[in-house]
Amino acid sequence: MKSFFKLLVFLSFFIFNNLNFLYANEFKETYDVEVGSIYVGELLWRVRITENKYKITINLQDRGILSGLYSFEGNYEASGLIINNILIPTKYKQIWLTKKNKRSVEIFFDNGELINLEVSPKEKESPRVQYLGIRDYIDPLSSFLNILLGKKESKTIDGRRIYSMVINEHNTKTDKEIKKISIENYINIWADHKRNDLKYIEIIQGLEGAVVKMPSVVKIKFKSFVFKLTKI
Repeated sequence: MKSFFKLLVFLSFFIFNNLNFLYANEFKETYDVEVGSIYVGELLWRVRITENKYKITINLQDRGILSGLYSFEGNYEASGLIINNILIPTKYKQIWLTKKNKRSVEIFFDNGELINLEVSPKEKESPRVQYLGIRDYIDPLSSFLNILLGKKESKTIDGRRIYSMVINEHNTKTDKEIKKISIENYINIWADHKRNDLKYIEIIQGLEGAVVKMPSVVKIKFKSFVFKLTKI
């Protein structure tokens, strides 16, 4: 479940899908999180955009009948600059908390280059990938929003793995739009295997005129489970 919730940070990028949103001030939405039909948590997205800067935060908290057995909290944040309608991150941070563990990742960028990556607890293994100095890889929050602002593919690094997010299916119906995103070229930084348990992400968004709204439903196929986010 921990790995799944780390992947949830990808989904904040669905807040925008039209350049008309770029100069709005702030957006905030709340989602129920279910595994199958079981309610397990609540997710809050906040995005603040100015003319040349942005900040995205996600707060995830356990809820429901399982919270007594497995409590968790996730906090994620990305910030950076907007240059030619493209998000250029400067810093990304994530913190994952349970009763027994605390894990964190911080990534720092400078002009499109990764200049520092800090993970806690520190990894015992040597990295399989040379990540310092890597260019054109950005954090998952900024990466996915860039895709929805026109890019078909975005190279991503989340502190423990690198991959490409690719829109491979896009259908528009009378009252909704459906997108599917695949995870490709997946490589673990600290382990020698390339296993990727994320199968796909499906987004259902309502339509109002020519403006695409935030998704009403997000479905994630992870291993043999389907995780569902529903806007409250």
